[in-house]
Amino acid sequence: MNMKDWLERTNKFLESNSLDVLANAGNISHEQAMEKAHVEYEHFRIVQDKKYLSDLDKEIMKITGKK
Repeated sequence: MNMKDWLERTNKFLESNSLDVLANAGNISHEQAMEKAHVEYEHFRIVQDKKYLSDLDKEIMKITGKK
């Protein structure tokens, strides 16, 4: 397979899942995209950190019966 084949296969996959396929490269710079990704990841990380339970915490909860 070459890159053209992969592009066609990816577009078909997106279309079959009712997702839009971009017609061009868009108008957001690499720097803007990276900044957006970092901001979104920071929000995600905060939520994940709040939800995280270590294995030790899980075992303590089993022993004490607390949730």
